[in-house]
Amino acid sequence: METLHLPTGCVVVGVDAAQLTDRALDWAADQAALEERHLLLVHGIGTPLSVGTPWSGLGGPDPMQVFSDLQAAGRALLARATTRVITRHPELVVHQVVRPVDPRQALLDVSADAALIVVGSRGRGHVLSVVLGSVSEEVAGRASCPVVVIRPQHSTEPRHGVLVGTDGTAESLPVLRFAFRHARLRELPLTVLHTVEDVAATPPHVVPGEAELEPARQVLAESVAALGAQYPDVPITLEIGQGTPAECLLAGADAMDIVVVGHHERGRLGRFTHGSVAVAVLEHASVAIAVVPVVADSLATAR
Repeated sequence: METLHLPTGCVVVGVDAAQLTDRALDWAADQAALEERHLLLVHGIGTPLSVGTPWSGLGGPDPMQVFSDLQAAGRALLARATTRVITRHPELVVHQVVRPVDPRQALLDVSADAALIVVGSRGRGHVLSVVLGSVSEEVAGRASCPVVVIRPQHSTEPRHGVLVGTDGTAESLPVLRFAFRHARLRELPLTVLHTVEDVAATPPHVVPGEAELEPARQVLAESVAALGAQYPDVPITLEIGQGTPAECLLAGADAMDIVVVGHHERGRLGRFTHGSVAVAVLEHASVAIAVVPVVADSLATAR
């Protein structure tokens, strides 16, 4: 049954008719269970005007009837998704909502009260925001909470945990905090990457411990010290990379379970929090990606 009054702090997942969202649904259900949160299933069907046809009123389909049919189909879709979730996690509280708006807007509408949004994708370079459009530019770029984009299963090779980049500034703290917390919840090792620009480094690579990189290593160690003490059970590897942040993250991304990047919705320049880094990783990485809004710092602390 559709939920009329949505609780705050849910893990939200966008659901559409494609099987592409099944993996996102399972991932979101697992995350909600780990965090002991409710799960909210969201389906957007468009507005009555958008589902009409140019020949409506001229013997064509009645747009309101089409709209009603889409609502019914959406509710049936979410009922099936709920069955899948409850089979996987019988203890989970699941809410459903069918919104008469574009799927992207449906997710953005609930992001202010959500803990996390999860969406599926076609794979590398082809990101879906449930039906149409770009998660990197729409949902991940505008949501008030972190957004996780789940890729199709691309291999059975062992993964190496969570990869996150930091520039050592306070703006990276929400991104680091998300990465530490996710690593603890999923019992994964964490790799924290800091880069130094070197245009001659082709391809980007992780640099061994040269003495000249000691200042960068010190910045990196200081940036994670407090969170490392807060999450002592998370195995941490600190790495220094040469190249741009996007290049270095992508160089190591495919070996990871998830890559965590930041996005500053106001467009301020930050090496690991600038939107261009998030877009580059979304476009080219083949693994799950978490995009954390920098402005979510105070919200994340409160939670």
